Amino acid sequence: MLIPVTKEKAVLLALAISMLLSIFSMNTSAQTTNATPTPDHITLTWTQDPMTTQTVTWRTDLTVNSGMVEYAKQTGQGSFPGNARTVTETPSKFDTNTGTINIHSTTITGLEPGVTYVYRVGGGKNWSAVNTFTTEAAGTDAFKFLVFGDSQSGSSADPNYAPWQTNVQNAYKANPDAKFIVNIGDNVETGQNYIHWENWFAAAKGVIDHIPEMSVQGNHETFLPLGSGQSRKPIYWETQFKLPQNGAEGLLGQTYSYEYGNAHFIVLDSQEDEEAPVSGDILAAQKTWLENDLKNTTKTWKIVFFHKAPYYNKATRSNEAIKLAFCPIFDKYHVDLVFNGHDHSVSRTYPMYNDSPVNRISKGTVYYVAGRSGNKAYTDLSQKVWDAFFYDPQDQPNYINCMVNGNMLTLNATKADGTLIDSYVMDKNADTKTATPYYNNTRMVIYGNMLQQSTLPTDPQKVNDKWYVPARAFAQFFGGSASMSGSVLTVSLGGTTADIPVNGLQATVGGKSVKLPDKLLIQKSNTFISADDIKAVFGFSWKYDATTNMIFFTK
Repeated sequence: MLIPVTKEKAVLLALAISMLLSIFSMNTSAQTTNATPTPDHITLTWTQDPMTTQTVTWRTDLTVNSGMVEYAKQTGQGSFPGNARTVTETPSKFDTNTGTINIHSTTITGLEPGVTYVYRVGGGKNWSAVNTFTTEAAGTDAFKFLVFGDSQSGSSADPNYAPWQTNVQNAYKANPDAKFIVNIGDNVETGQNYIHWENWFAAAKGVIDHIPEMSVQGNHETFLPLGSGQSRKPIYWETQFKLPQNGAEGLLGQTYSYEYGNAHFIVLDSQEDEEAPVSGDILAAQKTWLENDLKNTTKTWKIVFFHKAPYYNKATRSNEAIKLAFCPIFDKYHVDLVFNGHDHSVSRTYPMYNDSPVNRISKGTVYYVAGRSGNKAYTDLSQKVWDAFFYDPQDQPNYINCMVNGNMLTLNATKADGTLIDSYVMDKNADTKTATPYYNNTRMVIYGNMLQQSTLPTDPQKVNDKWYVPARAFAQFFGGSASMSGSVLTVSLGGTTADIPVNGLQATVGGKSVKLPDKLLIQKSNTFISADDIKAVFGFSWKYDATTNMIFFTK
């Protein structure tokens, strides 16, 4: 008997078959990786003390069932590997969407502080080239590290990592004394598509096999190759980067801390949207660990890395949940500096405390969005009211050169071709001062964008302890409208239309009745709507900041 199939069911069936065929194809293409018996993708990280240990990770194909690291002091390089010590390991199989490979990893212990070592990995007839690494020197309080924003290709279908290659190679060539590098997440475009990692590692060869890559994961590390909107835990990322396992419960490796010189470094996971289906509330899970970690360090500098920026530069994309979870803890324990990615902008805030700018670095935290180190640039970036510096890196990738020298920390944002973008010195001795903004007339700020006088002909008003803003100016910021017809104000914004009676407390929103906290305010033919009404009708949270005399709206 034939069963009738509707057009809609036929489309869904075709999509399901297509997805199954894609999955089958990806899981059976065992010969499509570039892995061979010769080790590659060699990556240095720290999982233990940088003064006395070094973790080394690499890959081979499945014909290699064991491996080792041979190492010796560089002073004995002339007789290497004859004088080498060895550390053996047993690889783990790693099933990628382009085939199965072996991941090898081991940690060398018992090293001497401040010593350069030569090493190679492999075994039998299959060895890597000889590389070097250098342990942290005891008592150091002067060192350099490099920070890279998103290095992704910009297209899932086109894994182009040539811009990342140019950037990272130029950065290391210009800073051969850098002790380690940090990628702030979105290392690749599609984190669960191995071809992107193939090209990313090939681009970083010659850098991450000489100095540690203390990686941070981004939202793209969670993406599956079957299309946008599909994500999971960053399995490919955490398999290939061996990192300290001292982080928040359930997020080991995705969150961690380490120390180098007189600085304490913390890595957090900001991918609450992508990981919630499998990991629950990851922001809440990190808060207790973060507080305990910060309260137990006595280092001069406290520096934090995570991907999504609480002080962002995109037009209308905020990260309020992340700000609420992490920033009060940064305030409590005075984190000096936070690096973020995600927005592909170069921006540096005023020192921030309690979500407001302050005028000295001793009073707040500087948030730095590190730009882009790869192929992808955005077209809707802008300087926000919290930014002391902003630059849109449309022309080429960039990196941040960070130099710690005792109580001084110098940050230089640099283009791939060496052009300086921004230079900023945080001097604890002088307690670096910054002039913070203040406006005599109250200004309206939406998603960090301050409305200019041309679009805000009338200032926000405070009446009977209630804040009111011009309804038309608020709607027009989003390309919407606000018009009066008789005794009803109609506001259209982002696909939502609200009819608000002048003297009523009940609005009609999309055909439904919504209770309003306040009535409209009419002054000299200008119609004002209260901040609380905007929240009730359109879902925007708001706050008034007395230190700047601004009223902020965001979602």
